[in-house]
Amino acid sequence: MKIGIFWYWNNQVIGVAHNFSFSEADSIGLIDSPYTHVDYWNILRKKHFELQNYEYEKIPRGRVIFDINKGKTIIYLDKSLLYKAKMQKIYDFFDTNIENSILKKDPHYRI
Repeated sequence: MKIGIFWYWNNQVIGVAHNFSFSEADSIGLIDSPYTHVDYWNILRKKHFELQNYEYEKIPRGRVIFDINKGKTIIYLDKSLLYKAKMQKIYDFFDTNIENSILKKDPHYRI
């Protein structure tokens, strides 16, 4: 399992997924990625020229964190991504699956 941030663009998941250590947990047992959408967007725009005319919040996105209390990833995402085929790509990107994840719609990631 990995944590990080992502966007769903052109039928694929783009972003950053990385390993974590349990020692990174905060006081309530959550492990979050240090990456932010606003900062990482500039990196992606250099890799994907077609993103030049888009702002980061205009494409469906989300964040994956890990909850050590539940032993699962929590996937915060735009509700437009809650389709089986799209979710499978997100699971694959973060090396997880439906059994090891909790899905949460989050208005912060709404487009």
